[in-house]
Amino acid sequence: NDTGKGFNFNKDFVLKSCLVLADLHDIKFKVDNFTAENMKIIENDWDAISGAIALAIRLAAHFGFDEKTLTSTNAIIPIAYFLKNKGIGENILHARSQSENRGVIKEWLIRALIRRHFGGQPDSLYPIYRQIIRDGGEVFPLPQLLERFATLRPLEFYDEDIENLLNVKYGSAFAFMLLSLIYPPLDDYEFHQDHIHPKKYFTDKRLKGLGIEPSEKREEYITRCNRLANLQLLQATPNLEKSDSPLEQWLPEHKTTPVELDHYKDLHVFPADIKLSFDDFLEFFEKRQELIRTRLMEILKVKRSDKSETS
Repeated sequence: NDTGKGFNFNKDFVLKSCLVLADLHDIKFKVDNFTAENMKIIENDWDAISGAIALAIRLAAHFGFDEKTLTSTNAIIPIAYFLKNKGIGENILHARSQSENRGVIKEWLIRALIRRHFGGQPDSLYPIYRQIIRDGGEVFPLPQLLERFATLRPLEFYDEDIENLLNVKYGSAFAFMLLSLIYPPLDDYEFHQDHIHPKKYFTDKRLKGLGIEPSEKREEYITRCNRLANLQLLQATPNLEKSDSPLEQWLPEHKTTPVELDHYKDLHVFPADIKLSFDDFLEFFEKRQELIRTRLMEILKVKRSDKSETS
């Protein structure tokens, strides 16, 4: 639990992980499964089991997750099983040879968490994961999992799902997950969710003082303040430096050359042709939301829903 920014795993999670990672047939959480025979199997395999669990949690922390954003601790178990079954050590964290695995595991984890894949009673899922992982190669088997769970607890997304996700709010675990999908690897730095245009300006009084008229336009500003298209991930130090500074003022002060400025806009998925002034916020928001929508559709290989296909 001291890994990264901190987690909240309990003993039940460890015991469930032992049943799954030791390849015991019955993995239901009941006293009968913790017989002397099974406990001996777990004890003999403890170094490999505990190492894989710890490594899977370190990998989640590497992706930027913590106790607030890892909304299901059960999602760690298939990752730990994969690492143990394939004999993958600490190379998973940083080695170039494991970059594909890091990307695929991160995508699967975010899919599983957003889809609440492990909600309710997930015991029926673990044997399926074990079989698919054992039968697969050295890369986490995301395509096979997408196909296997196409109907039962699906991991896929449809266009209407993306439209709903674009409305997630500041501070939520889902906002972090979606933002982290569109960024390069976070590389163990501490990242904060940050308002691109600072939240302090999104009150009716301040907007009126800034000349934002009429009142209907101010309401449009306020309703968009905490939504995904006005959020970015910033490392902790730059975020503290930025504080409540207007974007139009802060960004040129910290990215002083055209190359630096263009790189920042590209990294944070800013529309290149829209001014950064607060007066242009609504246009900036809509254009950036469209860019994020397109990026998420590509990353998640979003399918068209029946409704959209017939409309």
